[in-house]
Parts: sequence; C-alpha cells; structure tokens
Amino acid sequence: MLAFHRRVLRPQTLRLSGATVLRSQSLVLATWKQTHRVSSIKTMYQQQRWLSQSRPAFSSAAPPATGSYFGSYSEETGEWEPERDHLEGFQSDHVAANEMTLQALIRLDINGARRLFRNVLQHHYYHDMEMWNKWATMEWRDGKVMLARKIFTKASKICFSASLWQSWATMEGDIENFNEARRLFNVIIAADAGKTTQTAMAGLGLALVEDRSGNTDKARKLFVAYKKKFPDDIHLAEAYALFEGRHGHMKLARQLFTQATQMALCTPQVFHAWAQLEYERGFYGEAVVVLDQGLESAPYDKKQFMLRAMSLAKLGDVEGARDAFREYTKLSSIDERAYNAFAQFEDGLGNHGAALKIYHTVLKHNPGSISNITSLAYFHLRTDAQHGLEDARETFSTGVAMVPDNAQLWHNWGILEEKHGDVDRAKEYYEKATHLSPWSASYWCSLAKMEAKRGNIESARVVLDLATQQCSNRVMLLTTLAKIERRAKNTKRARDACTAALKVDKKRAATWNLRALVEMPHHPEKAKNLIESALKLIPTHDHMSWSILLCTYGRAHAALGDYQNAMIAFKESIRLHERNPATYEYLAEFLVQIGRVDEAVKQLRLLTLICPAERVASVEARLRELEPPATTESAEA
Repeated sequence: MLAFHRRVLRPQTLRLSGATVLRSQSLVLATWKQTHRVSSIKTMYQQQRWLSQSRPAFSSAAPPATGSYFGSYSEETGEWEPERDHLEGFQSDHVAANEMTLQALIRLDINGARRLFRNVLQHHYYHDMEMWNKWATMEWRDGKVMLARKIFTKASKICFSASLWQSWATMEGDIENFNEARRLFNVIIAADAGKTTQTAMAGLGLALVEDRSGNTDKARKLFVAYKKKFPDDIHLAEAYALFEGRHGHMKLARQLFTQATQMALCTPQVFHAWAQLEYERGFYGEAVVVLDQGLESAPYDKKQFMLRAMSLAKLGDVEGARDAFREYTKLSSIDERAYNAFAQFEDGLGNHGAALKIYHTVLKHNPGSISNITSLAYFHLRTDAQHGLEDARETFSTGVAMVPDNAQLWHNWGILEEKHGDVDRAKEYYEKATHLSPWSASYWCSLAKMEAKRGNIESARVVLDLATQQCSNRVMLLTTLAKIERRAKNTKRARDACTAALKVDKKRAATWNLRALVEMPHHPEKAKNLIESALKLIPTHDHMSWSILLCTYGRAHAALGDYQNAMIAFKESIRLHERNPATYEYLAEFLVQIGRVDEAVKQLRLLTLICPAERVASVEARLRELEPPATTESAEA
C-alpha cells in the first residue's frame, strides 16, 4: 500500500560475519561523514543551481567535467528529472519531443529510458545519487532484480545516500531477502543518528520486514516506538493503521486512519490505504465511502478511481464499476495493476474479447508485468479447453524471455504446471525460482509441497532443511513441514514442527489451529483444549483469527458428540467473520451428520457466493448430491 520511492541492499554480504558487518558499517559511516557537507539532497540541488548560475556561459568557459551535473525534482512530474539539455535530441517512438521527460520515458518507453540512463545520464550525473536511485528502482519495478541490485551496489560505492539505501532495502524486503533488508535499514538508522525522517522511514521498513517474517509482536513494538518518536510522520501513521487492521484490530485501525486523515500532511494515499484495508476485509461499501471522502479533497487521484471500480464490482454495480475503470484509464497512463483489475473484471462478466484486448494493451507497454503475464496465462487456460495450456505456456515463455531473472514469474509458471500441466516442468521452474531468490521461503515451500504430493516425503524434508539455511521466515517453513507431515499421517513429526513454530511466535492463530488439527483425528479432546489455550492468547478484537479457531472448536465438539456446543461454536464463527468459507463448509457437513439436510443445503448455497471461483464447481456438485431430484428439477424449470 505504501509507495516507497527509496530502497536499499548488498547481495554479496548476505551471510556476513558480525565483524565484517561492523567493518562494513564503519566504512559507510566514514563515507557518510565525509559527504555530509550539505544538509539534504534538496540543498545540494540548490547549491548546484546557484553555482551554475554564477558561472560564465559554457560557450565562453571550459565545459563542466563529466559527472558534475545534478538533477532536480520537477514540479511537472513530481519526480527526479535531468536537465533539459540532456533530453533534447533523444529519440523515442512513444514520447513526443515536446513532451519528453524521464518520467514519461519510464511510463511509455522503458527501453528508451534504459538507453538514456546507460548512454547519457550515468556519465553526466555520476555523483547524483538520485539518478542511480531512479534507475535502479525502474529496473526493480520492471522485474529485473539482478540488474537493479548491480546498480544499487555500484552507486553505494560512490558515496552514501540514505534515500538510495532505503530503496535498496525495500527492494530486498519485497523479494523476501529479510536478513539483508534488516542490515541495510539498520545502517540507515545508524548513519542518520535517529534525527530525521530517514530514520522514520527505515524504522517503518524494519517493522514491515518483521511483520512479513512472522514476528508480529516485534513488528508492533517497532511501530509503536517509531510512532511515538515521530508522531507527525504520515507514512508511519498510515502503515501502523494498516498493520493493526490486517491483524484483525479493525476498530483500532479505523481510529488510527481517522487520526491520520486529520493530520496536516495527509495525502490521498491515506484514504486509498484505508479503503484498501476495508476492501481486503470484505467491507466493500465502507471502502466506497472512504474513497468518496478522499476524492472530495483530490478529485483526480487515479489510484482511488481504480479501487472504487473494484469495490463497485464486488457490490454488483457493473456499470458503475466499468465507468470508474474507464475514468481511471483516462486519467492515467498504462498502470499495470489497474489494467489487470479491469481485465479480470471484464473476464468475470464473460467479455473475453474485451479482457484479452486489455491484457494485450498493458503488455505492449509493460512486457515484463508479472501480474498481467500470469493473469493472461490463466485466461488462456480457462477460455480454450483445447489449446489453452499451450497458449498459457507460450505466455509465460515470452514473459521469462523478457525478465529471465525474475523469480516470481518462474514460480507462477511452476504453480500453473503443477496444477494443470507437467509436474516435472513444475519442479524445474520451482528450482529456478529458489536459485534466483534463495531467501524467499514461499518458493522453497512450493517446491517441498510438490515433492510431498509426488510421494517424496524425504525429498520434501531435505528441501525445507536447505531452506532453513537461507531463509529467515522460519514460521512459514515449519508450518509447511507440519502440513506435509500431517498429510503423510506422521503425527509426531507434525506435532514437533507445530511446537517449534509456536516457540517462534506463540500468538499466531493459524499455527495454533494447525496444531489442533494435527490432534483432531486421534485426540479430539486435546484439540479442543489446544483451541481453548489459543483463545486465551489471541486478542478478542482479532475477529478473523477467532472465527478460524472457533470453526475448529466446533469440529472438535462435534467429534466428541457435543452437538449443542458444536453448533454454538460454528454460529459464533460465522458471526465474527461472515466471509469465512471454511466455516460454512464444515457447518454444512455437520448439519448433514445430524440429519438436518435442508439447513445444510442453505449453508452450501451461501458458500457458493463467497468461496473462490475455482471452488464453486465442487460445492455445486455437493449440492446436487444433497438436494432431492424433484427439487433439482423444479429449480431447473
């Protein structure tokens, strides 16, 4: 949700010893002190402009040395831009000469922007860290992580720039390289001595890294500490509100967002983040209300139009959603996320031709867009039973040719092959993803689960053991191991893995739930007691976690023959979270078990409205099994 324009990290120091890290940080601090003769980047730009104005014209004096130029932030684009002289004469098939800016090139002709960086800007703006930051971030956003890392590394050797390191750290955190992200964020904090907004942003980055690593309590402590230290920082306020909302504390999140919208530095991004949270939690009407408030202060904020369109689509307002999507595309250049949402919207309505046209439009401008490549591949798979798989493979093949070092794209291709194609291909692509991004726990987990499905339990264990040497997200690895062992009916191993995961984070509801499910087939009484222990630890405001736990609690009571308490638990689970598909499914089967088939049918019909699209067919098949033939015939009539 938060748009970080600064990021940072060094791959070659991924497994540094403590002494090496200290030496590295000392060198960084020494470089920083040496270059700290200007108070900020903007001051540097002001000094550079003053010096250039005080010099004689270049025609009557020696030209400036290579690398002596500094760009500035443009009021037109809101981004770093080079001097106009270095854009004049640059040829692009997609950007007119009178509209030529670096930002326009990045949006409309990324290969042209790449040529400009390589052939012009890196020579004339060698000492301008914002140029390197802009280039590396562009490559990262285009899926070329390896190239972005090389650029960050090269720039970091020129001089220390907190904004560049911030971008680098955020990139590494984004690709789950959490250890390196922590290291770089900590270097920024040490260099800044905790005085400026760079510390606030680095602290925010650290909190997000801990949250994504599964260390929820540590993340919350960091958010609270930095929020107290920087009470007026709008980015911290927004991120903390999102954090609490995504961990189930919606009441507190709404209070925090309300406070943030009243801050002097509030931006449309705050309203967008708030609405995104409401959308993610299934409160689509509330999302529209928040977006309308945001559009009052910023009526042309394009991000809010996109989310408003998605919310209206969920509420069933098809024409309103289509109008909002079209309004967004008028205001914005090609935005891959917006076009992806628009294409899926049209696809969901059965307008396959319109959806395909949207996919082709966005991929023409952003051929390395991971989300659109993946969505287009699945579109082919769904809409063409005969040639869909070949077309999907061709789509992925074209994508990986454009961004061969993007682990996420290889991983997505592996998922498609595992579910619909060749498991040997899937294994190859998963291994490619783990090779490109060895610190990403999710890629290792996919490889391990695939090995387990093929019956290679020992191979799955070896994969996860290798992953523990590379990844810091131990909770994900341990819970994946527990699920594999549970399916293989290795109860003791599954129990041990769950226990180890709970030692890392004892307040994670999903782990407690898995621990209870391990015991359920053999010891339902023990499973019930485990859920009761979990409910004492999980905050009552976390309705989603309580809903999941109470569903399992109901199953435990049903297994023990306590049908009255089972029914109470299931109904309370639905009350706390009405869009939890698992509860409806298990409640329906429980009702069938006790002979209340008509009520079970009602629950399954509700389930078809909220379950994922790929589950609808199986739920409808179960409905046909339960409904009497006469009822089925009358329904068809």
